[in-house]
Amino acid sequence: MKVFVRYFLIVILLLIGLFALGILYLFFVPGSSLFGITYISYSDNYNSEAYDASNISTIRLNSRAYDVFVVPASSEEISVRVYANSLGFVLNKNSKVDIEEDVENGELTFDISEPHGAAVINDSFIQLRIPTTKAFNIILNNGSALTTISNTSLQINNLIYETTSGDFSFTDGTLLGYIDATIGRADFVIGESAGVNNNDVYLSATSGYFEAQSSTLGNVKIESNKNAVIIINSCLNIDEDQPEAGGRIQANTVSQVDITAADTNVYIGSLTDGGTIRMTKSGKIEIANVLAETDLFTNTGDITISESRGPISLSTEDGSIRVNSAYLRVQTNTDYGDVNIKFNEEAESYKDNPNARMLMSTTNNGKISATGVENVYITINDNGRAEISMRDVFGENVVNGKRGSVSLIINQYSEYRLHTLTNSGNVSVNLMQIAGTGTGGYTDKERTEYINCTISTFSATLEVTTTTGSLYIRDEELIDY
Repeated sequence: MKVFVRYFLIVILLLIGLFALGILYLFFVPGSSLFGITYISYSDNYNSEAYDASNISTIRLNSRAYDVFVVPASSEEISVRVYANSLGFVLNKNSKVDIEEDVENGELTFDISEPHGAAVINDSFIQLRIPTTKAFNIILNNGSALTTISNTSLQINNLIYETTSGDFSFTDGTLLGYIDATIGRADFVIGESAGVNNNDVYLSATSGYFEAQSSTLGNVKIESNKNAVIIINSCLNIDEDQPEAGGRIQANTVSQVDITAADTNVYIGSLTDGGTIRMTKSGKIEIANVLAETDLFTNTGDITISESRGPISLSTEDGSIRVNSAYLRVQTNTDYGDVNIKFNEEAESYKDNPNARMLMSTTNNGKISATGVENVYITINDNGRAEISMRDVFGENVVNGKRGSVSLIINQYSEYRLHTLTNSGNVSVNLMQIAGTGTGGYTDKERTEYINCTISTFSATLEVTTTTGSLYIRDEELIDY
């Protein structure tokens, strides 16, 4: 056994020695090749032909990993320069720097071959030089190149960017048309000084990052997404139909949304024209201001709205729902999630606007809390609870607690017909306006009373029922909610 180990070690050392000799041979003999491998050491510039821009509308640059800079040309011609500074060991077939060019139907294409393998790029880069007197469609395709557009005199019509992991930086210049970005894992950043205004964006990403924090965009179409982060200052529309997508979408101002995703967290400052957001898994939704009719759904995520001036429909199975300041109709649906709704003290009255201060809420096992409401339709399907403070009572109002408990506090000056009914739940009603009952309280399983009105003058109704759940009703002086 010892003899075997000794010979085995000798063989290994010989192989290492041969490998080292091969490396030294490739290193010291320029242009040499061994087993299809060669050593490269570039410090050269390579130039394409120069093309008259008058008949060119589209420029395509296909490259690999060298940094790409789109820069102004010194003439009315289009060209490419490659600054190659690579060194290392590569396969023979991957050892050359080359520029292939083609013009067809107004499209000028540059295909750049870059050395790659066990080699370092150093400060190698590519310059795409274009005239500033004309706006071109620019198509940039690479594997992992850092790409930069940063000159105020550049004009671009449509911008198409395709990469696996190459970051893109657009800090200066004017974009007239749309952006079509397939960014994979890369960052795509539009800077504050970039000339972008209501441009449409078509975005595809895996775990990439898209940022336009200072830009006003048009329609943003998310065509594919796995776990991307998308941050936008403002846009007309965000459209995404990716039922398995995660990540984050953030925007200061959006006119309209139509988003279907899974675990995406959505943060919006102002939603002016409403729309629909649907999260099929744990994605959460936070909106500061809702100004139009909006429909929001999550599975286990939370929904939070700071202020809502439009009718809203909010649904979640296990997450919570909170609206801090509502003006118009709020409709909610939960399984185990809790609901907390507060109507703004300056909201119109339901009496003047049948869409104002209205709550329609359904839950199975969650808790529904609301203040400042004037019209309610609440259903508890299982063991949930409802705690409602009513600023007034207008129209038809129904609270069905079933096995859940119901607690109502009602403005003492409200005028309505009250009907309470329970099969076997506890009843505690104490309204000082009920005549002939001493303290105004009763515990009857079923009873009808006319509060501040008569059988011939009432215009509003309040129906409160449970099966086994408790029923609790009190009144208080009018306060601002």
